[in-house]
Amino acid sequence: MAVIEAIQTTYLEADAATVLFEDIPATYEHLQLRMNIASDSTTTSGIPRDYCLLYFNTSTATTNSDYSDHVMLGRASAANAYTAAGIHYLSIHFCAGTSLGAANFGTAVVDILDYAEDGNKNTTTSSITGSIGPGSGTSEVGVSFCSGLWDNTDDVTKILLIPDLGSNWRRGSEFTLYGIQE
Repeated sequence: MAVIEAIQTTYLEADAATVLFEDIPATYEHLQLRMNIASDSTTTSGIPRDYCLLYFNTSTATTNSDYSDHVMLGRASAANAYTAAGIHYLSIHFCAGTSLGAANFGTAVVDILDYAEDGNKNTTTSSITGSIGPGSGTSEVGVSFCSGLWDNTDDVTKILLIPDLGSNWRRGSEFTLYGIQE
């Protein structure tokens, strides 16, 4: 039976540009990140959802091209999928509400697999996300399933989370990192 232990929870009492998990112990087989979040984005594209940019082993955004992902998106009006290789971050789609839907936060569960394999494996991720914003009907609903690759065999010791469209995570956002031991 798997044992799941909370490593750290960050609850934002005020808006914050980033959330950083540091000094992640290498004592688990996998990590899981659970988020209930919103950003201050005011993007008026008609989509009041934001994405979360995820970086490993850094305290600031980087331009390293060692990430790749595969994304499947579902909206009320359309569904699509795409891949990207050699990108600068992993993107966790449709996981955050925005200031356009002030009452609405998004949610995500991100599995970070084989994060501490002593230089033997690249780190992979999978995430399930969803958010809803204001508007009529279900035109504002978004869900996604993403898988990602960090093309690096270093152990993950830091996780940096930055909103894609907004400048800050909104007050009330909550991020919890779990360790999973099987």
